[in-house]
Amino acid sequence: MQDFYNQIAGRPDDDIIGSAQRGASTAPQWLDFPGCVFIRGEFRADPDPPAIVAPGLFISVALDEGAGRGILTRTTGAGQMTAIAVRESLAVGGSVRCGERPAIGLALPQASIDGLGLGDEVRALFKTDALGTAIVSLTASPRVQVLAAEMFSPPVAGNATQLLLSAHAAEIVVHALFGERGIALDPAADLQRVRLQSVKARMDADLAYPWSIDELARNAGLSRRSFNQKFQMAYGESAIDYLRARRLDAARDLLIHQRLSVTEAAFRVGYAHPANFATAFRRHFGYSPSRCQ
Repeated sequence: MQDFYNQIAGRPDDDIIGSAQRGASTAPQWLDFPGCVFIRGEFRADPDPPAIVAPGLFISVALDEGAGRGILTRTTGAGQMTAIAVRESLAVGGSVRCGERPAIGLALPQASIDGLGLGDEVRALFKTDALGTAIVSLTASPRVQVLAAEMFSPPVAGNATQLLLSAHAAEIVVHALFGERGIALDPAADLQRVRLQSVKARMDADLAYPWSIDELARNAGLSRRSFNQKFQMAYGESAIDYLRARRLDAARDLLIHQRLSVTEAAFRVGYAHPANFATAFRRHFGYSPSRCQ
């Protein structure tokens, strides 16, 4: 998904990524977590021919007053945030230009929204099923203004910058989705839920990968002990037990529906030793994997 910004306006060669304050870097950055394109500025595209905007969630936070209009954002004043959900590819015509004001933009493709477990929240922005887009304009809270300002001009450098951008982007997504519904937010708790869901989705997407608790905990931004406790509380089982069950369920489907051998099924879901796989399978289901063939 790291080339998602090339799909936002459908024409990779165009200048589709933002206009911002003079001297500020406008190069798009892909943030693996929460899975979005980040820019300092606003999304833009030249109008001829009309651009095609990909499905996803687009969020803009303006840092001060200024005229202008982004590709998917209304004119906003100081301390305002706009979130636009796009259900299907959307043609954007007419002249599109941005002002020279400081702003930050986030664009999440549909795959990232689903991976974070936020599909229902995004769909809730649409008032009717007939709408192709949903627009929410909010007054950015002081917290969101601080987050956006630090993303525009990070107070840290090096690897810490990427970590800060990812954490702030995830929190802004939560505020954009839940703030419109008048829900009192606990930023720490909501960000934690999003991170745990993202880790769970990563395991589901690549069962064969040799996941370790240390790596999963790092992805969630938690210590090993804290990650184990919070995953257990959120999903009713440890991350290792969850991963083992998902692998064995997937292996049984491979044995039954794709007629793979026991060895092939074992390797496909991440078991290096078929004997260990057979033992785990028997403990989980109560019968040997060969019975599925």
